[in-house]
Amino acid sequence: MSLRQYNSELGTFMDKTIKVYLNDDNFIVGQLKGISEDSNLILINARNEKNKAFPKIMIKKNYYNYFTLEEEPFPMEALAERIATIFSKGHVNFIAEQNVISILNGKIVVSDDGVRGEGPSAERVKKIYEQFKMDLENPQKD
Repeated sequence: MSLRQYNSELGTFMDKTIKVYLNDDNFIVGQLKGISEDSNLILINARNEKNKAFPKIMIKKNYYNYFTLEEEPFPMEALAERIATIFSKGHVNFIAEQNVISILNGKIVVSDDGVRGEGPSAERVKKIYEQFKMDLENPQKD
């Protein structure tokens, strides 16, 4: 692989969410904003394995082993906004630390695993959730 191809591939990581493996038990996940010529990394909106937040962090090349591209997290906050158009906003609570949505004081909970709850309101939320997932998989072309 030529240096040009290598740098091109490395550029595909920019502005994406990566997981930086520091050692066997420690890692940091965040959005890659910069890579120096000698492979130092700058991440924003990062969290470590203990869920400690770092708004911006630089990781020196000799401090990490490797990094991988992570899947984009499910856009739970955007789903909460969509649900809030149906339920009054005071009844829809997005909990960022857990990436869940609590509706009607926890009677309905939306997580990465889907919708938990019973009754007509929960059924309505399930329909919104399924439609939201379909919209993510098949974005409309303008």
